[in-house]
Amino acid sequence: MSQLADLFSRSTEGVFAVDVKERIVFWNEACEQLLGIPAQAAIGHACFDVVQAYDLAGEPFCKSGCCMSRLAKGGSATKPFPLRFGNGSSKLQKLSVCAVLVPSEQLDLWIVVHLLYRGESSYLCESLLQSDRQQPWMTQGRCAVNRTPLSSPLDLLTVRERRILRLLAEGHKSSVISQQLSISAVTVRNHIQHLNEKLGVHSQLEAVVYAYRHNLI
Repeated sequence: MSQLADLFSRSTEGVFAVDVKERIVFWNEACEQLLGIPAQAAIGHACFDVVQAYDLAGEPFCKSGCCMSRLAKGGSATKPFPLRFGNGSSKLQKLSVCAVLVPSEQLDLWIVVHLLYRGESSYLCESLLQSDRQQPWMTQGRCAVNRTPLSSPLDLLTVRERRILRLLAEGHKSSVISQQLSISAVTVRNHIQHLNEKLGVHSQLEAVVYAYRHNLI
């Protein structure tokens, strides 16, 4: 999670992450703006004590043991779905929500990264779901969870592309990767473009999250 934090912090989508004990361990600036809650008031607290969300029927969604928190024990990215969020005022705002998983330090457990955004689509969510669309989905409450093991697309990437992806995951910029591999910045950008196309993603952030989720790095 620490290696992804810098990438998530620059995301224009609201991002917060919850561990297996349902504590918030990450809260980015976009999330502060969307929900009106500063990071220092969120991190370290139970997610259901911080986030106020309701389904479209007006029923409370955030609670201990919700379907999103259960993903910490395994699953895959949730299909995007709408919720209404409160921010201390009487007016609720409608946001789309999905979740992706990144490995935790505990074996077979995951950090549940929540993505919040306005509108109907998210490149990050859609790209992570792309590889799962041929798999059967199992519904738990309002969250769709894929329990089928995912095949690794590692064989699609060249050795150089895997190396670059690993360096991106470590937080290195293209200029630093260029120096480490003794290749031009243009060549690095070309490799990134090619590996994005092979993985079916649209950005470096999506590629790194995809790689962590599918154990490529």
